[in-house]
Amino acid sequence: MAGTASNGAVIHGHIAARIDRLPLTRVQWSLAILVEVTWGFIIVDTDGIGARLYPFIWRPNKLISVTEYAVIQALQVGLGVLVGAYLMSWIAGRYGRRPAILMATLLGGIFLWPFAHVTSFWPLVVLSVLSTLGVGGIVATHAVYLSEMIAPNVRGKVLLASQGSTAVVGVAISLLAFAWIPIHWQWFVWVSAAVEVVILFPLLYWLLPESPRWLEATGRHAEAEQVMTELEARVRRATAAPLPEPDQGQHPLLMADKAAWRELFSSRQYRGRSLLILACWMCCYPGIIYGVGAFTAVYMVDHGVTPHFVFLTFTAGYVAQFAAFQFNSLLGERVERRDTLCVLGFLFAMVWTAAYLWPSPEVMAVCVIIARICTGLFLFNLYNYTAVSFPTRIRSVAFAWTDGLGHLGAWAGVTLTGPLYGMGPNHLGWVLFIVVPGALLPAVLIRSFGIRQSGAVLEQVST
Repeated sequence: MAGTASNGAVIHGHIAARIDRLPLTRVQWSLAILVEVTWGFIIVDTDGIGARLYPFIWRPNKLISVTEYAVIQALQVGLGVLVGAYLMSWIAGRYGRRPAILMATLLGGIFLWPFAHVTSFWPLVVLSVLSTLGVGGIVATHAVYLSEMIAPNVRGKVLLASQGSTAVVGVAISLLAFAWIPIHWQWFVWVSAAVEVVILFPLLYWLLPESPRWLEATGRHAEAEQVMTELEARVRRATAAPLPEPDQGQHPLLMADKAAWRELFSSRQYRGRSLLILACWMCCYPGIIYGVGAFTAVYMVDHGVTPHFVFLTFTAGYVAQFAAFQFNSLLGERVERRDTLCVLGFLFAMVWTAAYLWPSPEVMAVCVIIARICTGLFLFNLYNYTAVSFPTRIRSVAFAWTDGLGHLGAWAGVTLTGPLYGMGPNHLGWVLFIVVPGALLPAVLIRSFGIRQSGAVLEQVST
């Protein structure tokens, strides 16, 4: 079952077994919510800053053209995230998941605040890359870290329920945008940056332990034991009861070495998984994830709605998204992630078809809300699917090679959405692009060729 690693060393994952037997308590919930709230502020604030400022600040003041905006948005969601994902995945694999998450948070805030002062194209091009280094970092680490800290029988429940907190973050950010954009838009940028640097970074530094699963897989057994002992003590205090015995023998662990990443290419099993997941990310990033977000507000404004209407719709969308996350989490491990992804892709295609055919404010609002549910759940289910598909020794680098490299699709695709937005009646070129290759194709691919993951031990499903 374990196979052969690049150094051939196979051990029983005693630390992994001890993690997987821990009952679910506030300890795991607090770690998951903290990490996902961090994801929410970095992604929704930093990664979405161009989409908020262009329709209401840059375009009305003739600061940035639609083509220039498409380039800026594509660099934000493409090159910056790609570089950040590779850099942080290397740090996460070499030095640990914790320092990678800390650095991603710091970078996300530091390079966000200049957007309050810069409004010309070429400086924004540079900032678009620098500001999303932290985005790539949190993308490459959050699901990797949490999948290693949570037992398989509750993994789907905890991941999706805690990831629903990102929708709450979205509500807060949308309300700030509603209050301050366009009149006090600089305040919006300053506060967003301060949350990441002044609040989240210290909390993560004080409260986030290293992944003991990663420590064990890299041969740092003394440190793994120390972190695991403290984690067990915290869970024991939370339950006020003895912990169950670990189920030994169910966690075959192949020790990592510096050449472990080569297995992504030398192993037929991992190579096939990588190519499938990469294809899905390459399609969905410029479609159901970034391609739709880049022009949703513009599409609504072009059909006569006000900034307040847009941000209220986004707020309602995040509220609905939170409820959808909780419903999906209740399904837990009973429904395969690949099935969920397929349904979401088809539902997204249906609602954007309706928004194209009947673009009244009321219909657009309903469709945008449902589409935002699809986008959020599709993104996080594919995050979780990717993280669980690979073993601990190559999990972070595999995430970078699939999700990270997938941002090349976002880079090229979102750049293409600028010209496509102007093609055909009622922006037909853009709508077709986000619906067909951007949602339906990855939904069909993952459902047809994806692996089963529900309830499986992490070391078994990924090895």
